[in-house]
Amino acid sequence: MKQLITSFLLIAVLLTACKPTFDEPEANAGTADFTSYVAIGSSYTAGFADGALSKEGQAASFPVLLSARFAEVGGGDFNVPYLIGDKGVYPDPLASNIFNTLPRLALKVVNNCKGEEMLLPKRIAETGDDDIRFDDPSHRIYTTGNIYHHFGIPSMKSFHAVLPGYAYDANFEVDLFNPYYWRYASDIFGTLIKDVDAAQPTFYTLELGMSDVINYAIDGGIGAADNTKKEDLTSSALFQLGIKTVLDSLEGAGAKGLIANIPDVLNFPYFRRIEYNDLDIDAAKAQELNAQYAAQGLTFTEGNNAFVINDNGTIRQLKSTEYITLKTPVDSLKCADWGASVPIEDIYILTESEIALIDSYTEIYNNILQQEADAREIEVIDLKDFFNQLNAGITVSGIDITTEFVKGGFFSLDGLHPNQRGQAMLANEFIKKINAEFGATLPVYNISNFTGAVFP
Repeated sequence: MKQLITSFLLIAVLLTACKPTFDEPEANAGTADFTSYVAIGSSYTAGFADGALSKEGQAASFPVLLSARFAEVGGGDFNVPYLIGDKGVYPDPLASNIFNTLPRLALKVVNNCKGEEMLLPKRIAETGDDDIRFDDPSHRIYTTGNIYHHFGIPSMKSFHAVLPGYAYDANFEVDLFNPYYWRYASDIFGTLIKDVDAAQPTFYTLELGMSDVINYAIDGGIGAADNTKKEDLTSSALFQLGIKTVLDSLEGAGAKGLIANIPDVLNFPYFRRIEYNDLDIDAAKAQELNAQYAAQGLTFTEGNNAFVINDNGTIRQLKSTEYITLKTPVDSLKCADWGASVPIEDIYILTESEIALIDSYTEIYNNILQQEADAREIEVIDLKDFFNQLNAGITVSGIDITTEFVKGGFFSLDGLHPNQRGQAMLANEFIKKINAEFGATLPVYNISNFTGAVFP
């Protein structure tokens, strides 16, 4: 027996001694210089999530995650203009008081207008924080000599980055003012790119252009093409001027970096959550609607029907190729007869012609981004392809991820912006490209360590 035990112990020792080891390569920056990293972009760069910008969202943004990896290989400070409050802040577009803000969303069990218990995204409070109250100069956090590196500004468009007075509140009325940037701009009459230059960047990420197209889509296509208001589509000339000027400035500083292109935003759950034919009616209601819309030639049957819409004065039914946005009040669909006897207004829908404009301008913008990148030998992060894969469903760190609303694991509760797990996935896309193009060995993040949707 002693000999048998000794033999087993000897075999165990030999097997342990022969076990191969897999050492992770030591992290290094390759040819990249992360001494001063700046991130320029709109809502995705900012960390906007769950319908508001919050400290939590800022801290989870992909630039902050990237800066942590850069710090491991000698990267310098990454100064973020963190918000003060805890609720989050988003200007309330429906409030009579322009300083009223909304807080972030959270999943809550509520009773809808029919008394049915539902799990829905709801604001965590009546109002958000006062962090962007631009009538109070004490809310500005900039002090002389401050250097910031995080220039993620919700709703910032391409040309805003080089627009003088983007932090000047008198430009509020013409949609050329941003209160988020107002908080930490060094000069309210100056340009954002000037503040970027002050950081003396050596490396950058540029995620700019999504707001040029998605703002139009969010508002149901009520904006105009080739105009400068929040809900408009930016002209190709102005878009190119903005991108070119930003890149010229970065190139002039000797900085290297990466550009992200624009995904097909219409695949986001904000546009896909409500089906075009979710009008479920009984036979009596179908008869009533047939009588109401006889002059328009609309017909209804018991069961599921296409919603009725008001398309710029034309009353018709929604097509299967058109979308209802998540801006549409659910209780109005359920209890106020919206989409049936009350046509849904244009601000809540995207028609075929509006969708075609969105697709066209997205392609134009992406071609400009690629053209400007090629002219400077800058690599492009293909977010369009990434989101196409995500839309089909992918598995990362053993987790199945899709674009499904709430359950999909990538999008936050507003159906437009990534949650913390989604931000980690974006950071990984940048890390993989940096490793490939700069010979770096930065480790990617395990997305299972990041939060998706939080259920009550």
